[in-house]
Amino acid sequence: MIGQSHGNPTERELHGGHQETGPVTRPISVLIPAHNEEEYISRCIASVIRTGWPREQLEVIVIDNCSTDSTAGHARQAGADVLHAPAGRIGSVRNVGLSAAKGEFVAYVDGDCEVPATWLHTAIELLQSQPCLGAVGGPCLAPVDGTWVQRSLAPTKTGSGAVKPARAIATSSFIARTSLLREVGGFDESLVSGEDDDMSNRIQSRGLTVVSASDCHIIHHGYPKTWLDVFKKEIWHGRHHLEVRTKFDLTLILTFVFLLTSIALPVLAVENLLLPGIRSFYALLLCALFQFAPPFLFAWKRIRQSSGEWRLTLPALAVGYAYFAGHSLGVLANLQERILFRRRGTPRPAASNSSDSARGHQRSME
Repeated sequence: MIGQSHGNPTERELHGGHQETGPVTRPISVLIPAHNEEEYISRCIASVIRTGWPREQLEVIVIDNCSTDSTAGHARQAGADVLHAPAGRIGSVRNVGLSAAKGEFVAYVDGDCEVPATWLHTAIELLQSQPCLGAVGGPCLAPVDGTWVQRSLAPTKTGSGAVKPARAIATSSFIARTSLLREVGGFDESLVSGEDDDMSNRIQSRGLTVVSASDCHIIHHGYPKTWLDVFKKEIWHGRHHLEVRTKFDLTLILTFVFLLTSIALPVLAVENLLLPGIRSFYALLLCALFQFAPPFLFAWKRIRQSSGEWRLTLPALAVGYAYFAGHSLGVLANLQERILFRRRGTPRPAASNSSDSARGHQRSME
Protein backbone atom coordinates (compact mmCIF):
# COMPACT_ATOMS: atom_id res chain seq x y z
CA MET A 1 0.00 0.00 0.00
CA ILE A 2 1.29 3.45 -0.90
CA GLY A 3 2.31 5.36 2.19
CA GLN A 4 2.82 2.27 4.36
CA SER A 5 6.32 1.04 5.14
CA HIS A 6 7.15 -2.55 4.31
CA GLY A 7 10.88 -2.12 3.95
CA ASN A 8 12.68 -0.72 0.92
CA PRO A 9 14.32 -3.49 -1.10
CA THR A 10 16.81 -2.39 -3.74
CA GLU A 11 17.08 -5.72 -5.54
CA ARG A 12 14.69 -7.48 -7.80
CA GLU A 13 14.81 -10.96 -9.19
CA LEU A 14 14.36 -11.32 -12.90
CA HIS A 15 13.14 -14.47 -14.61
CA GLY A 16 16.06 -16.73 -15.24
CA GLY A 17 17.90 -15.83 -12.04
CA HIS A 18 19.36 -12.48 -13.17
CA GLN A 19 19.28 -9.63 -10.64
CA GLU A 20 19.28 -5.85 -11.02
CA THR A 21 19.94 -3.33 -8.30
CA GLY A 22 18.81 0.24 -7.76
CA PRO A 23 16.31 2.04 -5.54
CA VAL A 24 12.82 2.70 -6.88
CA THR A 25 10.94 5.75 -5.65
CA ARG A 26 7.88 6.33 -7.86
CA PRO A 27 4.48 5.38 -6.38
CA ILE A 28 2.41 3.18 -8.67
CA SER A 29 -1.10 1.76 -8.54
CA VAL A 30 -1.65 -1.64 -10.13
CA LEU A 31 -5.31 -1.95 -11.15
CA ILE A 32 -6.78 -5.42 -11.74
CA PRO A 33 -10.36 -5.67 -13.06
CA ALA A 34 -11.82 -9.08 -12.26
CA HIS A 35 -15.04 -11.03 -12.65
CA ASN A 36 -15.12 -14.58 -11.24
CA GLU A 37 -11.33 -14.96 -11.34
CA GLU A 38 -10.84 -17.03 -8.16
CA GLU A 39 -8.80 -19.53 -10.18
CA TYR A 40 -6.22 -16.95 -11.27
CA ILE A 41 -6.38 -13.82 -9.10
CA SER A 42 -3.93 -14.95 -6.38
CA ARG A 43 -1.34 -15.90 -9.00
CA CYS A 44 -1.80 -12.53 -10.70
CA ILE A 45 -1.29 -10.54 -7.48
CA ALA A 46 1.69 -12.67 -6.42
CA SER A 47 3.40 -11.97 -9.76
CA VAL A 48 2.88 -8.22 -9.28
CA ILE A 49 4.47 -8.35 -5.83
CA ARG A 50 7.37 -10.41 -7.23
CA THR A 51 8.35 -7.51 -9.47
CA GLY A 52 10.25 -6.22 -6.45
CA TRP A 53 8.64 -2.79 -6.48
CA PRO A 54 9.00 -1.30 -2.94
CA ARG A 55 5.84 -2.22 -1.10
CA GLU A 56 5.38 1.24 0.41
CA GLN A 57 5.28 2.60 -3.14
CA LEU A 58 3.02 -0.12 -4.52
CA GLU A 59 -0.77 -0.07 -4.39
CA VAL A 60 -2.56 -3.17 -5.68
CA ILE A 61 -6.29 -2.74 -6.26
CA VAL A 62 -8.66 -5.42 -7.52
CA ILE A 63 -11.85 -3.99 -9.00
CA ASP A 64 -14.39 -6.75 -8.47
CA ASN A 65 -17.07 -6.59 -11.16
CA CYS A 66 -19.99 -8.41 -9.53
CA SER A 67 -18.17 -11.71 -9.01
CA THR A 68 -20.28 -14.59 -7.73
CA ASP A 69 -17.29 -16.66 -6.57
CA SER A 70 -14.50 -16.05 -4.03
CA THR A 71 -12.49 -13.60 -6.15
CA ALA A 72 -12.66 -10.80 -3.56
CA GLY A 73 -11.63 -13.06 -0.67
CA HIS A 74 -8.69 -14.54 -2.57
CA ALA A 75 -7.57 -11.05 -3.61
CA ARG A 76 -7.54 -9.76 0.00
CA GLN A 77 -5.65 -12.84 1.17
CA ALA A 78 -3.05 -12.24 -1.55
CA GLY A 79 -2.46 -8.67 -0.32
CA ALA A 80 -4.67 -6.51 -2.55
CA ASP A 81 -7.27 -3.89 -1.72
CA VAL A 82 -10.69 -4.68 -3.19
CA LEU A 83 -13.17 -2.24 -4.69
CA HIS A 84 -16.62 -3.35 -5.82
CA ALA A 85 -17.80 -1.97 -9.14
CA PRO A 86 -21.47 -1.95 -10.16
CA ALA A 87 -22.51 -4.02 -13.15
CA GLY A 88 -21.41 -2.27 -16.31
CA ARG A 89 -19.13 -2.25 -19.27
CA ILE A 90 -15.39 -2.70 -18.97
CA GLY A 91 -14.61 1.00 -19.31
CA SER A 92 -16.62 1.84 -16.21
CA VAL A 93 -14.88 -0.92 -14.25
CA ARG A 94 -11.45 0.41 -15.22
CA ASN A 95 -12.52 3.95 -14.31
CA VAL A 96 -13.49 2.87 -10.79
CA GLY A 97 -9.87 1.87 -10.25
CA LEU A 98 -8.53 4.98 -11.98
CA SER A 99 -10.58 7.24 -9.70
CA ALA A 100 -9.26 5.51 -6.57
CA ALA A 101 -5.60 5.24 -7.65
CA LYS A 102 -3.11 7.14 -5.48
CA GLY A 103 0.02 6.39 -7.50
CA GLU A 104 1.80 8.70 -9.91
CA PHE A 105 1.54 5.86 -12.44
CA VAL A 106 -1.19 3.30 -13.04
CA ALA A 107 -0.57 -0.18 -14.40
CA TYR A 108 -3.50 -2.24 -15.66
CA VAL A 109 -3.35 -6.03 -15.80
CA ASP A 110 -6.25 -8.45 -16.10
CA GLY A 111 -7.08 -10.85 -13.29
CA ASP A 112 -6.36 -13.94 -15.40
CA CYS A 113 -2.86 -12.79 -16.32
CA GLU A 114 0.61 -13.13 -14.82
CA VAL A 115 3.37 -10.50 -15.16
CA PRO A 116 7.15 -10.94 -15.31
CA ALA A 117 9.58 -9.42 -12.79
CA THR A 118 10.61 -6.83 -15.41
CA TRP A 119 7.07 -5.51 -15.93
CA LEU A 120 6.94 -2.38 -13.78
CA HIS A 121 10.63 -1.43 -13.85
CA THR A 122 10.85 -1.49 -17.64
CA ALA A 123 7.66 0.51 -18.15
CA ILE A 124 8.46 3.23 -15.62
CA GLU A 125 12.02 3.62 -16.90
CA LEU A 126 10.66 4.11 -20.42
CA LEU A 127 8.00 6.60 -19.32
CA GLN A 128 10.47 8.63 -17.26
CA SER A 129 13.15 8.71 -19.96
CA GLN A 130 10.88 9.61 -22.90
CA PRO A 131 8.62 12.67 -22.36
CA CYS A 132 6.79 12.02 -25.65
CA LEU A 133 5.75 8.54 -24.52
CA GLY A 134 2.15 8.22 -23.36
CA ALA A 135 1.74 4.55 -22.48
CA VAL A 136 3.67 1.28 -22.43
CA GLY A 137 2.29 -2.19 -23.01
CA GLY A 138 3.59 -5.59 -23.92
CA PRO A 139 2.78 -8.74 -25.87
CA CYS A 140 0.30 -11.30 -24.57
CA LEU A 141 1.71 -14.81 -24.31
CA ALA A 142 -0.12 -18.10 -24.02
CA PRO A 143 0.71 -20.40 -21.10
CA VAL A 144 3.29 -23.05 -21.96
CA ASP A 145 0.95 -25.75 -20.62
CA GLY A 146 -2.10 -24.30 -22.41
CA THR A 147 -4.33 -26.16 -24.86
CA TRP A 148 -3.47 -26.37 -28.55
CA VAL A 149 -6.02 -23.62 -29.15
CA GLN A 150 -4.37 -21.28 -26.64
CA ARG A 151 -0.92 -21.97 -28.08
CA SER A 152 -2.32 -21.25 -31.56
CA LEU A 153 -3.69 -17.90 -30.42
CA ALA A 154 -0.39 -16.53 -29.12
CA PRO A 155 3.28 -17.47 -28.73
CA THR A 156 4.47 -18.95 -25.46
CA LYS A 157 7.72 -16.97 -25.30
CA THR A 158 9.22 -13.67 -26.38
CA GLY A 159 12.63 -12.04 -26.54
CA SER A 160 13.96 -9.47 -24.07
CA GLY A 161 14.86 -5.81 -24.41
CA ALA A 162 12.77 -5.09 -27.52
CA VAL A 163 10.72 -1.89 -27.66
CA LYS A 164 8.67 -1.00 -30.73
CA PRO A 165 5.97 1.53 -31.63
CA ALA A 166 2.43 0.19 -31.45
CA ARG A 167 -0.84 1.18 -33.08
CA ALA A 168 -2.60 0.34 -29.84
CA ILE A 169 -1.85 -1.60 -26.66
CA ALA A 170 -4.15 -3.91 -24.77
CA THR A 171 -5.15 -3.13 -21.19
CA SER A 172 -4.01 -6.59 -20.18
CA SER A 173 -0.65 -4.80 -19.88
CA PHE A 174 -1.07 -1.02 -19.92
CA ILE A 175 1.11 1.40 -17.92
CA ALA A 176 0.75 5.18 -18.05
CA ARG A 177 0.81 8.31 -15.90
CA THR A 178 -2.32 8.59 -13.78
CA SER A 179 -2.68 12.27 -14.63
CA LEU A 180 -2.68 11.57 -18.38
CA LEU A 181 -5.49 9.01 -18.21
CA ARG A 182 -7.55 11.37 -16.08
CA GLU A 183 -6.89 14.31 -18.42
CA VAL A 184 -8.21 12.40 -21.44
CA GLY A 185 -11.37 11.54 -19.49
CA GLY A 186 -10.70 7.95 -18.53
CA PHE A 187 -11.97 4.97 -20.49
CA ASP A 188 -15.03 5.20 -22.71
CA GLU A 189 -17.84 3.60 -20.71
CA SER A 190 -20.13 3.25 -23.74
CA LEU A 191 -18.01 0.58 -25.44
CA VAL A 192 -18.65 -3.13 -24.95
CA SER A 193 -15.06 -3.87 -26.00
CA GLY A 194 -12.16 -2.05 -27.61
CA GLU A 195 -11.84 0.49 -24.80
CA ASP A 196 -8.07 -0.02 -24.88
CA ASP A 197 -7.90 0.77 -28.60
CA ASP A 198 -9.96 3.89 -27.98
CA MET A 199 -7.70 5.00 -25.12
CA SER A 200 -4.59 4.40 -27.26
CA ASN A 201 -6.10 6.50 -30.04
CA ARG A 202 -6.90 9.38 -27.68
CA ILE A 203 -3.41 9.34 -26.17
CA GLN A 204 -1.87 9.49 -29.64
CA SER A 205 -4.22 12.32 -30.66
CA ARG A 206 -2.39 14.42 -28.04
CA GLY A 207 0.89 13.96 -29.91
CA LEU A 208 2.14 11.17 -27.63
CA THR A 209 3.24 7.68 -28.65
CA VAL A 210 2.46 4.23 -27.31
CA VAL A 211 4.96 1.37 -27.40
CA SER A 212 5.07 -2.36 -26.83
CA ALA A 213 8.02 -3.60 -24.75
CA SER A 214 8.85 -7.29 -24.71
CA ASP A 215 9.88 -7.07 -21.03
CA CYS A 216 6.33 -5.87 -20.24
CA HIS A 217 4.71 -9.01 -21.64
CA ILE A 218 2.04 -10.91 -19.74
CA ILE A 219 1.05 -14.57 -19.68
CA HIS A 220 -2.68 -14.75 -20.38
CA HIS A 221 -4.08 -17.84 -18.65
CA GLY A 222 -7.61 -16.88 -19.67
CA TYR A 223 -7.21 -17.34 -23.42
CA PRO A 224 -10.10 -19.38 -24.90
CA LYS A 225 -9.32 -23.05 -24.43
CA THR A 226 -11.43 -24.52 -27.25
CA TRP A 227 -12.25 -23.73 -30.87
CA LEU A 228 -15.84 -22.92 -29.88
CA ASP A 229 -14.65 -20.59 -27.12
CA VAL A 230 -12.63 -18.62 -29.70
CA PHE A 231 -15.68 -18.33 -31.94
CA LYS A 232 -17.89 -17.07 -29.09
CA LYS A 233 -15.25 -14.64 -27.78
CA GLU A 234 -14.73 -13.08 -31.19
CA ILE A 235 -18.45 -12.43 -31.64
CA TRP A 236 -18.16 -10.29 -28.51
CA HIS A 237 -14.95 -8.61 -29.69
CA GLY A 238 -16.44 -7.74 -33.06
CA ARG A 239 -19.52 -6.04 -31.62
CA HIS A 240 -17.73 -2.70 -31.13
CA HIS A 241 -14.89 -2.96 -33.63
CA LEU A 242 -16.35 -0.23 -35.85
CA GLU A 243 -16.32 2.28 -32.98
CA VAL A 244 -12.59 1.84 -32.33
CA ARG A 245 -11.33 1.26 -35.88
CA THR A 246 -8.26 3.12 -37.14
CA LYS A 247 -7.56 4.57 -40.60
CA PHE A 248 -5.90 1.36 -41.75
CA ASP A 249 -7.35 -1.47 -39.72
CA LEU A 250 -6.06 -4.72 -41.20
CA THR A 251 -8.15 -6.92 -38.91
CA LEU A 252 -11.34 -5.11 -39.95
CA ILE A 253 -10.42 -5.30 -43.66
CA LEU A 254 -9.76 -9.04 -43.42
CA THR A 255 -12.98 -9.49 -41.44
CA PHE A 256 -15.00 -7.90 -44.25
CA VAL A 257 -13.20 -10.06 -46.82
CA PHE A 258 -14.09 -13.17 -44.81
CA LEU A 259 -17.68 -12.00 -44.25
CA LEU A 260 -18.37 -11.18 -47.90
CA THR A 261 -16.79 -14.37 -49.24
CA SER A 262 -18.69 -16.43 -46.67
CA ILE A 263 -21.92 -14.99 -48.05
CA ALA A 264 -20.87 -15.42 -51.68
CA LEU A 265 -19.38 -18.92 -51.37
CA PRO A 266 -22.62 -20.92 -50.90
CA VAL A 267 -24.32 -18.89 -53.65
CA LEU A 268 -21.52 -19.67 -56.09
CA ALA A 269 -21.49 -23.32 -55.01
CA VAL A 270 -25.20 -23.67 -55.82
CA GLU A 271 -24.70 -21.86 -59.14
CA ASN A 272 -21.83 -24.21 -59.99
CA LEU A 273 -24.07 -27.23 -59.32
CA LEU A 274 -27.05 -25.92 -61.27
CA LEU A 275 -25.12 -24.24 -64.08
CA PRO A 276 -21.77 -26.02 -64.30
CA GLY A 277 -19.16 -24.36 -66.42
CA ILE A 278 -15.60 -23.10 -66.41
CA ARG A 279 -16.58 -19.54 -65.47
CA SER A 280 -18.70 -20.56 -62.49
CA PHE A 281 -16.00 -22.99 -61.36
CA TYR A 282 -13.27 -20.32 -61.45
CA ALA A 283 -15.54 -17.85 -59.66
CA LEU A 284 -16.10 -20.44 -56.92
CA LEU A 285 -12.37 -21.19 -56.70
CA LEU A 286 -11.44 -17.49 -56.52
CA CYS A 287 -14.00 -16.88 -53.79
CA ALA A 288 -12.69 -19.84 -51.78
CA LEU A 289 -9.13 -18.52 -52.07
CA PHE A 290 -10.17 -15.07 -50.85
CA GLN A 291 -11.99 -16.64 -47.89
CA PHE A 292 -8.89 -18.67 -47.09
CA ALA A 293 -6.67 -15.56 -47.04
CA PRO A 294 -7.63 -14.15 -43.58
CA PRO A 295 -7.16 -17.46 -41.68
CA PHE A 296 -3.92 -18.05 -43.64
CA LEU A 297 -2.54 -14.63 -42.61
CA PHE A 298 -3.64 -15.32 -39.03
CA ALA A 299 -1.71 -18.62 -39.06
CA TRP A 300 1.30 -17.02 -40.78
CA LYS A 301 1.54 -14.36 -38.09
CA ARG A 302 1.35 -16.98 -35.33
CA ILE A 303 4.10 -19.05 -36.95
CA ARG A 304 6.34 -15.98 -37.28
CA GLN A 305 5.71 -15.05 -33.64
CA SER A 306 6.64 -18.59 -32.62
CA SER A 307 9.98 -18.51 -34.49
CA GLY A 308 8.88 -20.71 -37.36
CA GLU A 309 7.16 -23.55 -35.51
CA TRP A 310 5.55 -25.07 -38.60
CA ARG A 311 3.78 -27.73 -36.57
CA LEU A 312 1.38 -24.93 -35.58
CA THR A 313 0.21 -24.47 -39.19
CA LEU A 314 -2.94 -26.63 -39.14
CA PRO A 315 -3.99 -25.73 -35.55
CA ALA A 316 -3.46 -22.03 -36.27
CA LEU A 317 -5.48 -22.28 -39.50
CA ALA A 318 -8.34 -23.91 -37.61
CA VAL A 319 -8.23 -21.23 -34.93
CA GLY A 320 -7.99 -18.57 -37.65
CA TYR A 321 -11.26 -19.78 -39.16
CA ALA A 322 -12.93 -19.66 -35.74
CA TYR A 323 -11.49 -16.20 -35.12
CA PHE A 324 -12.75 -14.65 -38.36
CA ALA A 325 -16.07 -16.51 -38.34
CA GLY A 326 -16.85 -15.17 -34.87
CA HIS A 327 -15.42 -11.71 -35.52
CA SER A 328 -17.41 -11.44 -38.77
CA LEU A 329 -20.66 -12.20 -36.97
CA GLY A 330 -19.78 -9.66 -34.29
CA VAL A 331 -19.05 -6.94 -36.86
CA LEU A 332 -22.26 -7.83 -38.72
CA ALA A 333 -24.22 -7.44 -35.48
CA ASN A 334 -22.36 -4.17 -34.92
CA LEU A 335 -23.50 -2.89 -38.34
CA GLN A 336 -27.10 -3.95 -37.72
CA GLU A 337 -27.19 -2.23 -34.33
CA ARG A 338 -25.71 0.98 -35.71
CA ILE A 339 -28.31 1.10 -38.50
CA LEU A 340 -31.19 0.19 -36.18
CA PHE A 341 -30.42 2.69 -33.43
CA ARG A 342 -29.48 5.43 -35.89
CA ARG A 343 -32.92 5.11 -37.47
CA ARG A 344 -34.56 5.25 -34.05
CA GLY A 345 -32.29 8.05 -32.85
CA THR A 346 -31.65 6.21 -29.59
CA PRO A 347 -28.36 5.12 -27.95
CA ARG A 348 -27.33 1.48 -27.98
CA PRO A 349 -28.30 -0.37 -24.78
CA ALA A 350 -25.75 -1.23 -22.10
CA ALA A 351 -24.33 -4.73 -22.09
CA SER A 352 -25.25 -7.14 -19.38
CA ASN A 353 -22.50 -8.19 -17.00
CA SER A 354 -20.38 -11.14 -18.09
CA SER A 355 -16.93 -12.50 -17.51
CA ASP A 356 -15.79 -10.77 -20.69
CA SER A 357 -16.98 -7.38 -19.46
CA ALA A 358 -14.25 -7.41 -16.80
CA ARG A 359 -11.42 -7.92 -19.26
CA GLY A 360 -9.87 -6.15 -22.17
CA HIS A 361 -9.54 -7.78 -25.56
CA GLN A 362 -6.58 -9.22 -27.37
CA ARG A 363 -5.99 -7.92 -30.86
CA SER A 364 -5.00 -10.22 -33.68
CA MET A 365 -3.56 -8.83 -36.89
CA GLU A 366 -1.55 -5.73 -35.90
